[in-house]
Amino acid sequence: MKLLAAIAIVVGSAAAALIAPIWAYSISLIVFGLPHVLVELRYVDERFAARLPRKTILWLGTALCGIVTARALGLLAVGSGADRLTLELLIGVALIAIAWPLLKKQRASPLALAAATALLLGIVYAPVTTLVTMALLHNLTPVGFLAERLRGSERRAAMGICLVVFVLIPSLILLTAPSATHLIGPLSVGHLDNHLPTFVPPALLGTSFADRLFAAAAYLQCMHYAVVLHVLPKLSGDTETPATVVAWPKPRIFMIAVAAIGLLATLGFAANFVDTRSVYSLFAAVHAWIEIPVLLIACAVAPTQHQTPVAAT
Repeated sequence: MKLLAAIAIVVGSAAAALIAPIWAYSISLIVFGLPHVLVELRYVDERFAARLPRKTILWLGTALCGIVTARALGLLAVGSGADRLTLELLIGVALIAIAWPLLKKQRASPLALAAATALLLGIVYAPVTTLVTMALLHNLTPVGFLAERLRGSERRAAMGICLVVFVLIPSLILLTAPSATHLIGPLSVGHLDNHLPTFVPPALLGTSFADRLFAAAAYLQCMHYAVVLHVLPKLSGDTETPATVVAWPKPRIFMIAVAAIGLLATLGFAANFVDTRSVYSLFAAVHAWIEIPVLLIACAVAPTQHQTPVAAT
């Protein structure tokens, strides 16, 4: 039954993305956007915080506050959009620099260097394209979390499924001629063209490929939410470990709170999608940016125990 439900979600999401990508994108964001941020932040805290020295956690938190501040300035219309984007990307490079001491002489170091170099080049030559590309690639991060958490046959099976779900199906969507029949989103979402810049780099806007890329991204967003909300909580570390940064409530209470907060966010999106999405971006920035140093560190600093990390010294 669970397998059939999973297949139905995958196939249904792909079909929705092809037929009505703006609906697949907006409905999934409206219902699952903020809840998935909260669940993913808890997973990251429980799974990785114990591997990091307190000083590293403090600096990472400071950098994330800087990114949130940069986005908050956008809500207040302070400064130019280009300057805010550049500031956010520079702080993103700082996140990797903060993690660098933990990556020295480890196999993750070349990957960290490549990521930092790509961000720097993006800042200099195409800041908007860089941030849009990161938003698109962010939907693939559950694959990294599963690869880090699982071992042996479980990992091989999960990576095989991810190959189909996160690579093969979106590739087929990219190769499929656009068949969208619903170009206007629900409620106050608006026309598909108004949302293409979310996942489509500026150079591709206005091309037939833009619609296909957005459709693939909308599908991947649905899969991202599905894994974060239904898979990662089952793989999390000990929820009562003192090594976490946040004193999370018990899982049952936490999920009730997440559902309540999600309902409030849904009401906000229903009233004004664009403005609520701008506020949501403050929370999304935290969970999206923290994934970069966390996944790099995960490649270099293994937990002492397979499931439950121990406190760092």
